[in-house]
Amino acid sequence: MIMSSPQLVSLPIPEDFSAFERFLIEKTELALVDGLLLERWTRDPNRKVKFYPLDLARKYELPNKAYGYLADVTIRGQKLSALGARQEVEFGKITGPNQEQRLKNYVFSEFINSAHWVYPDGAPGGFTLKQMLYCTADGTYGRYSPDSLTTIRDWSEIGPKYRWSLFTCYLHDFVVKLGPIKKTLSEAVSVVQHPDFIHITENPRPGYKLEVAIGYPFIDYAPIPNFFGFGPGKFNWAVKTYQFFLRDNGEILCEMDFVAGARAKKVFDFGKLIPCPLYGTSDALQAITLGLYKTQGFHDFMDLQMATQHSRVHQALMEGTAKSFANWIQSH
Repeated sequence: MIMSSPQLVSLPIPEDFSAFERFLIEKTELALVDGLLLERWTRDPNRKVKFYPLDLARKYELPNKAYGYLADVTIRGQKLSALGARQEVEFGKITGPNQEQRLKNYVFSEFINSAHWVYPDGAPGGFTLKQMLYCTADGTYGRYSPDSLTTIRDWSEIGPKYRWSLFTCYLHDFVVKLGPIKKTLSEAVSVVQHPDFIHITENPRPGYKLEVAIGYPFIDYAPIPNFFGFGPGKFNWAVKTYQFFLRDNGEILCEMDFVAGARAKKVFDFGKLIPCPLYGTSDALQAITLGLYKTQGFHDFMDLQMATQHSRVHQALMEGTAKSFANWIQSH
C-alpha cells in the first residue's frame, strides 16, 4: 500500500539544549513522519498481510490471541519489508453509568501511568516511565522539570497543549528463556505521544459502542545499549497501537498492533565486523549449497520469534494493567 507522506517539521531549538537533546528532537520529528504512515496502515482494513498464530508458551489469566505477520509497506517512497505482531485481549468489564466516558478517562490518564507493579518474588513488572522532552502546541521545544518525570501527560492534553511529548519506557517483562535458563533483560524504548495517534470512534463495529485508541511511534535510539540487531531501540521505524473496544454489554476488548522495519538483518549485533551468528550462518549455508538451502525460511521463522517475544511483553502488560483497571473502575 502506498500512502502520502507527512512532512518533516523543522522548528528552532533553544540554544541551551545539549547536543543529546538536539539529537532526540531530530529523531522524534523523523519518527513522527514514519510512525504516522505506519499507524494509518495498521488501521487500514484493506491492508495486505498474512497472519501467523503465535504460541506465547506461557499461562495467562486473560483470554488472548496473538499473531505475527510479515508485510511490505512504503515509507517515504521506498517499499520496505516489515514485521508485525497483532494481539487481542479480553481486558475487563465496566458496569454502571457513563461507561464510555469512564473508559476514555482510563485510557487517557491511567492506562500507561498505572502500568507498573511488583511481582510476589519482588521483581518489578510492566513499565517504568521517564518523561524527556516536549513540543508545545505553538511549536516551542522544552524539557521536563525534575519533579515531572515519572508520569506521562494525559492524552487529552496532546494536541490542545502539546504537539508531542517524548518519554522512555523501561521494560520489566523482557524475559528470555534458553532451555532451563531464564533471564530478565534490562531494555528500554523511547516513544512519542502525538494527537494523530488518538482515535475516539462511536459504534465502530456491530455489538460495540465505542473505540478509544492511542499509540506511539518509536524513535531510532536505544536508551539502554543492547546486543540485539532488531529489538528495543533498534528499529529504523516502528509504531505501537492500543485499541480499546467497549462492547454493548460493558466488556472491553483490547486489540494491539505493533509494526517495525525494515526487517532484521541481524538477530544479534556484536559489531559491524562480526556476522550475526544466526543469520550469518544461515546465509553462508545457502551460499555453500548453491541455493539448495533457502535462508529466507529461517529468516521468517526467527522474525516471528521476535514477534512472539514482543507479544509476551505486552501480554504481561495487559495482565498487570487489567488488575489496575479493575481497582480503578470501582472508584470512578
